[in-house]
Amino acid sequence: MIDLKRMSVLIVDDMENMCRSIRGMLKVLNYGSVFRFATNGLEAWTLLQKDPTDLAIVDWNMPGMTGVELLGRIREDKTLRDMPIVMVTAEANREIVAESAESDIDAYLLKPLTVKSLGDKISVVIEKSNNPPPMFYHLKLARDFEEAGEIEAAIEETKQAMEADPLSTRPMRELGKIYLGRSEYKEAEKWLTKAAAMNKFDVIAFHHLGELHLQQNDIEKASEFFNKAMNISPRHVSRGINFGKVLVQKGMINKAQKVFDRAIELSSNSLGVHEDVADYCMESGVNEYAGKLMEFVLEQAPNREDVIYKLGVINENLGQPRKALSYFIEAGKRNRDNVDIQLKIAKNFVDTGQVLRAEQILNTILKKDPENQGARELLKQCL
Repeated sequence: MIDLKRMSVLIVDDMENMCRSIRGMLKVLNYGSVFRFATNGLEAWTLLQKDPTDLAIVDWNMPGMTGVELLGRIREDKTLRDMPIVMVTAEANREIVAESAESDIDAYLLKPLTVKSLGDKISVVIEKSNNPPPMFYHLKLARDFEEAGEIEAAIEETKQAMEADPLSTRPMRELGKIYLGRSEYKEAEKWLTKAAAMNKFDVIAFHHLGELHLQQNDIEKASEFFNKAMNISPRHVSRGINFGKVLVQKGMINKAQKVFDRAIELSSNSLGVHEDVADYCMESGVNEYAGKLMEFVLEQAPNREDVIYKLGVINENLGQPRKALSYFIEAGKRNRDNVDIQLKIAKNFVDTGQVLRAEQILNTILKKDPENQGARELLKQCL
């Protein structure tokens, strides 16, 4: 049982004055006796690993690891997952509604905070933690049974949770997920579809429906549901990308590119997403699409030697040695001591018939490192 007056509280916000303000309000309320602070999700995670807390008050949007990412980690940790969490956000939108469902946020508060709003929300959250409503009680039992491999007992507890709160979609989607884990697709689809119909923001239900149809190799249906999940919650951009990677593995390149394009669009053209997808496509031999994405990255970050080098490799893979050579030469200007880049320049000089220029580079490499096997092999091609 958590005692409101004696509980420990972790306050996570990148603004120091907000941390102080929340602590001040809690002291006015006489809530909490031990207070700790973190300026981002990663710092909070480190603190929690060493010493769990009774309650966490977490800012939604922080640099480094965001509050959303921290929530995901907490809910996946068996020691911490039942910890009450209040999320603080500057605005209420459908992303927050979706994340509330996905990460089991106990409550969220809109800024600016007041003593009353903070106090009311915390008292409700702690009461709910100390005395879980029947639905939550049965769902926790179902989770424990499922983890213990007692699936029939888990199903029974989930059905009792549904009876306890017929208007909540959570028990329905949990039941669907259990059936999905057993590959009982008809029952899984029945409950997941019902959850999605009752709550158009139930992002987890849409995601599991995508997984269900992917397992059945119904790519069109899987795409439909993964796309819906991505539209609701940006967190599902990464899952959409994973779906695209599965399509690449299946050889469905055109469909994969459409999924990737949609995920990139929903990520607000994030450079990180562009590069992640480009790297994967490059490794998987989807070089033309990888080149398109990597060129976008280079436009935004023109001095990145690694991106210039990757574009050289991509064009080399596409059988375009002259274009590849131009990128490798550009990368070499930025890092003249990189032997790998010099070898690439030499190789593409050979491939474009510029043997003498290749020899000059290779002889320079071998002068410094007579045992360089790559240079020795290329030099044989020049003779």
